[in-house]
Amino acid sequence: MRNRRPFPALSATCAALVFAWAALLSAPVFAGQAAVPGGEVRLLGPLRAGQPVKAVFDLKGYALPAGAYAAINVEFTARPEGAKPEVRPGYPETVMTFAEPGTYRALILLNEISKGSCGGVTARPLLESTVDIEIAP
Repeated sequence: MRNRRPFPALSATCAALVFAWAALLSAPVFAGQAAVPGGEVRLLGPLRAGQPVKAVFDLKGYALPAGAYAAINVEFTARPEGAKPEVRPGYPETVMTFAEPGTYRALILLNEISKGSCGGVTARPLLESTVDIEIAP
């Protein structure tokens, strides 16, 4: 005997899918995913105005999975008056050039970005570091 009233069952199934999808979208992308243990960033090069300084990332052997890429953000939370430092983000090293001598504080974020098969992206924080930099004339 066939069910002559499939609409209630179909409606309930659609509602359950909508609620499940909403729950997935409302959760933080990186929930439960910690940064790489022991990961660090080192500065290499002369700390002089006008000279490039490399920020080199060391993730203690962690390798980005196939299809993922690194996104680097550098935000200067304190710096001298004048031109903002030039930042050329990259992984495994980011290059910064400081036009003005003085004391800088940089927040450096390294995230792993990957695309899902159904669209959208996920971001996983790999490293967050605050670095104080003293640039000589």
